[in-house]
Amino acid sequence: MLPPAPASVYKCESTSESAGNHLPSPEGGQIGHLQLNNSGFHSTITVLKRAFDNSTTQTQMDIKAYEACFKRLEGEARDVLSEADFLKEKLKIEEEERKLEAAIEETEKQCAKLNAEMKELELKSCRFKELEERYWHEFNDFQFQLTSHQEERDAILAKIEVSQAHLELLKRTNVLNDAFPIWHDGEFGTINNFRLGRLPKIPVRNPGL
Repeated sequence: MLPPAPASVYKCESTSESAGNHLPSPEGGQIGHLQLNNSGFHSTITVLKRAFDNSTTQTQMDIKAYEACFKRLEGEARDVLSEADFLKEKLKIEEEERKLEAAIEETEKQCAKLNAEMKELELKSCRFKELEERYWHEFNDFQFQLTSHQEERDAILAKIEVSQAHLELLKRTNVLNDAFPIWHDGEFGTINNFRLGRLPKIPVRNPGL
């Protein structure tokens, strides 16, 4: 597509027209009128030639660009898979897709199984907590009872120890000997410090009678 003619063309044409309007009558100025028309024609041809040269240069540049792109496409076309290879790759990808779908399904099943096990473990954990609380309550009660029994046992052992000491004391005590001590005073036997009998050689005092 050629670019529009420059304004100089229309300017020349308008100038020629205006000049023609101011020319004298056809009889006297026909040669001058032809010269003006030739000058406008040559300028128009020059402008058109320049435009054609510019268009030709641009077209050549576009052709070179197209050729470079075509060569690059030809180079890339060598790496394009054939139809058989394409089908093989497609089948391979579909097989991988099926494997991935099967793996996803298996993973979902395992996830559901793990969720069920998790819920079961949570229930067991709640039961374990209840049993643990019950255990600690019973343990505290048992400790309290054990402490009470130990205190009671210690008290009983202390009483037993005192009783044993008293028993040992009682075992060493003779009631008759304490009430009526039997002993001797020289040649005389005594009961409760009183002499038994008398001898002619030894007088007996009045308290001993």
